[in-house]
Amino acid sequence: MEAKEKIRARIQDILSRRGDDQPFGEQDSLIFSGRIDSLNVLEIVTFLEEEFHLDISEVDFDQTQFDSLESIAALV
Repeated sequence: MEAKEKIRARIQDILSRRGDDQPFGEQDSLIFSGRIDSLNVLEIVTFLEEEFHLDISEVDFDQTQFDSLESIAALV
């Protein structure tokens, strides 16, 4: 499974647990639209660090980096 597909699956899981089963595109807003919150972003960060061996602390954290599937996948 490609990185973007793994990230999409994780985001879909998070949204589903929030009762949001609506589809989302690669550039659709997740944070600013209110579909995910800061705790969900933390979950995504942890997932990225574990799954792709990233160290997010080495990157200047910017909320916009986690606002869409496309921007999250760009970190990998």
